[in-house]
Amino acid sequence: MPAPAPADLVCKLAALDDPRSPRGRRHNLVSVLLCALAAMVAGARCLRAIGQWADAAPQHTLVRLGCRITCPALGARTAPSPATIRRVLLALAPDALTALTRPEILEIVAVDGKTLRGSATRADPAVHLLTALTPDRHLVAQVPVRAGTSEIDTLAALLRGVDLAGVVVTADALHTQTDTATHLVEELHAHYVLTVKRNQKTLFEQVKTLPWAQAPTLGATRDRSHGRAETRTVKAIDLAGRTGFPHAVQAVRVRRHVRDLRTGQVSWTCAYAVTSLEVGQADTARIGALVRGHWNIKAWHHVKDVSLGEDACKVRSGYGPDNLAALRALALVFLGRLGQDTLPDAIRWVSYEAFTRPLDVIGLR
Repeated sequence: MPAPAPADLVCKLAALDDPRSPRGRRHNLVSVLLCALAAMVAGARCLRAIGQWADAAPQHTLVRLGCRITCPALGARTAPSPATIRRVLLALAPDALTALTRPEILEIVAVDGKTLRGSATRADPAVHLLTALTPDRHLVAQVPVRAGTSEIDTLAALLRGVDLAGVVVTADALHTQTDTATHLVEELHAHYVLTVKRNQKTLFEQVKTLPWAQAPTLGATRDRSHGRAETRTVKAIDLAGRTGFPHAVQAVRVRRHVRDLRTGQVSWTCAYAVTSLEVGQADTARIGALVRGHWNIKAWHHVKDVSLGEDACKVRSGYGPDNLAALRALALVFLGRLGQDTLPDAIRWVSYEAFTRPLDVIGLR
């Protein structure tokens, strides 16, 4: 699914509810949010850096951002102040930004949690966000996990309002719960692929002891990277009522053989999953791809930490953590369109002309 067209993005921003009082409002919401997004595309990692970018922006950049005209005679414009940008991002309802890149048609949604470690203080734990993501890394939904609750409790709130009929939802072992499986299939009319680990001891033993040796290997992939050669083989077995897990139709095993190219040392691991997909709805190759594809969301979290400094950001007030995380996700969508070899390469390329290229990337004229 391609990133939203620039005109579409601006229209969506214009349709958002401004959280500020109309009295004394000087900068329109679109220009404030575009300033924040452009600064983040240029490499800004926190609210302070976003404010500094806006303060330093020249007139031609402010024109393209639609900033307020403060001297009609000269056509001079003024950027939103760092304080204004901060107030907006702390007060804006986070659902609005989260939905900006959500595809109209969903096929696969991966669910995973992320702790924003930099937001922790001596008195308060770090903010934890639960995220739903498409395989091409478009944000579908995102909600904070409130204190005293868990990701399991928050999953229903995360997916509320998202049309998941016929969509395959993948999640790690924490969400392999009977209530979760029932909710996905019976209430949301979705399918699931859920990882099975020892937190569900009975289910894990049932799946692990299936006759995998007799099951044919119908899918295999081979990769070489980071000094390792990795081979993954996939098998699936029809459960036929062998477990009591709700709506579980097939069990999946993904076996990974890893050889260190420098030392020659070989290791292997097995990952198991259960799915509500019938054999006719997904063959072994597709199920294996779904299991492996879920790991992609872990890589997405890592990219946000390393390249966009998510873990280093200390913002924890209001909706600030949610909105900054959503802006990072949107920035990644635009940066990914540049075709650079890596994300750091894309950020460096943009930063060389920090007040023109970010706007080009977003598509502002």
